[in-house]
Amino acid sequence: MTLLRVLFIITLSEMGGAQKVVYNLAAGLNPQEFDITVACAQGGELVDWLKSLEQRVKVIEISSLRREISPWHDLKAFWKLYCLVKKNKFDIVHCHSSKAGILGRLAAWLAGVPKIFFTAHGWVLNEYQHWSGRLCYTWIERLAGTVSTKVVCVSEYDLLKARNLKIAADDKLVVFYNGLPEPETQEGLLRNELGIKKNDLVIGTVARLAPQKDPLFLLKVAEGMICRQNCTGAGRLYFVLIGDGPLRPECENFINSKGLSGRVFLLGTREEAAKLVRDFDIFVLFSRWEGLPLTIIEAMMASRPVVASAVGGVGELVVPSETGLLIEQLDVNEAEKALLHLIYDPGKRLAMGQAGRKRACRLFNINQMVDQYRELYLAKF
Repeated sequence: MTLLRVLFIITLSEMGGAQKVVYNLAAGLNPQEFDITVACAQGGELVDWLKSLEQRVKVIEISSLRREISPWHDLKAFWKLYCLVKKNKFDIVHCHSSKAGILGRLAAWLAGVPKIFFTAHGWVLNEYQHWSGRLCYTWIERLAGTVSTKVVCVSEYDLLKARNLKIAADDKLVVFYNGLPEPETQEGLLRNELGIKKNDLVIGTVARLAPQKDPLFLLKVAEGMICRQNCTGAGRLYFVLIGDGPLRPECENFINSKGLSGRVFLLGTREEAAKLVRDFDIFVLFSRWEGLPLTIIEAMMASRPVVASAVGGVGELVVPSETGLLIEQLDVNEAEKALLHLIYDPGKRLAMGQAGRKRACRLFNINQMVDQYRELYLAKF
C-alpha cells in the first residue's frame, strides 16, 4: 500500500488548541496509511510533544514562521515552505492557524500539491478589528480559499461566517468538530499545590493571557466577588488562571494593586492543565471571540459546569441550563450573576458537570475527529 505523504503546517508551536489538534491528528492517523511531516516555528510545546512520535512523524522547524506580520520574515517563510513542499512532493498539505493558512496554501498551490486543506480554528475576522484590517484579511482569505480543496470550520458558527464573507465556495466548506481524548481521572493536584481546602470553592480557567481571552475581565469579576465575600459560607472563594501570554504583567499588576494575592493565582502554562481542571468547581471562559475552544471540551470531559461568553462556537459546546451558563456580553454583573447561580447550588453544579461529560464524550471525542479527517484525506475530488 502506497503511503500518502501529508504535511501539516502551523504557525507557532506554543501550547494551544490548534496545536493540540495537529498533535492528535499526527498521533491518531494510521502510520501504515500516512507519512506525516509537521512544519512549524522553532521550539515550543508542540515540537516537544511530537518528539514522542519521532519515528512516525518528521518535524521541520522554520524560524521565520511567526504570528506578527513581517514582510521580510513572511517572504522567507513562504519560500522555505514552497521549497519544502516542492522537494518532498507531498500528496496533501493541511494548514492550521491564520498565518500558516495563507502562506502554506499558496506555497502548496504553486508547488502543484493535489489536495490542499485548511482548518480555521476560529476566524481572525471580528468586530474588534479596524474595518480596513477586516477588509484586507477577508480578501486574503478569499484568495487562499480559491486554491483550497476544502476549508474545514470547527463550528457551525464559523461555517456561517465563512459563507457570509464568501471565504470559499459553499461546496468547499465543511464542519468537523474538534475532539480530545478523555483526561486522566486524577483529583487533588491543584488544591494540594495551592493549599486550598476541599470545601473551598475554586473558579478557574485555562486560557492564553491575551486580548482574545480577556483575562482582565475575569480578574474584575474575581475582585468584586472576593471583596463582597460572595460564597456559600462553607468555604472561601478562589480564582485560578492557567496559561501565559502578553497580558501577564497587567494581570499581575491588577492582582497586586487590588490585594488579591492568595485568593487569585496565575499558574502560567501547565502541561497537566486537564488534570488540574478537575479541582475546579466551575470552569469559566470569558473570551471576546472564539472558534471551538478545546479547554471547554476538557472541562466538560472533567465533569465541570461551564460559564462562558456566548461567542463563536461556544454555544455549540455549552447547552444553557443543562451543561453550563452563557453570558451574552462581557458585563461584570452578568458574569457574577451566572457564577452565583452555581455557587449557591452544588447540586446544579454536579448535574451540569455530569451532563457536560456525556455530551463531550459523545460529540467531541478524538476518534470521531481523526476518522473525519482520514476520510477527507482519502476522498477523491
